[in-house]
Amino acid sequence: MGHNNRIQIMHGVNLDQLERRDPTHYGSMTFRQLEQTIDGFAAELGLDARFFQTNSEGEFVEHLHRVRDVADGIIMNAGAWSHYSRAISDALAF
Repeated sequence: MGHNNRIQIMHGVNLDQLERRDPTHYGSMTFRQLEQTIDGFAAELGLDARFFQTNSEGEFVEHLHRVRDVADGIIMNAGAWSHYSRAISDALAF
């Protein structure tokens, strides 16, 4: 795939436990199935999807610092960090 086709999918805290969460709220898809589905959609759009997940906020921020070297765009679900993490918000600012 050429340049401008690399998309980084970043999953935050507890998303690796998706299949253990309440299926009436989160659905019945496993985390692996979710990534496979996203990968399929990305391929249809000509995108090379790359995945990252961590339960460590520090690792998440460190990956954001490096993401420009490995991706042309980001799709991010930071989980609970979306509501309160100033560190992640700040890392996205530069």
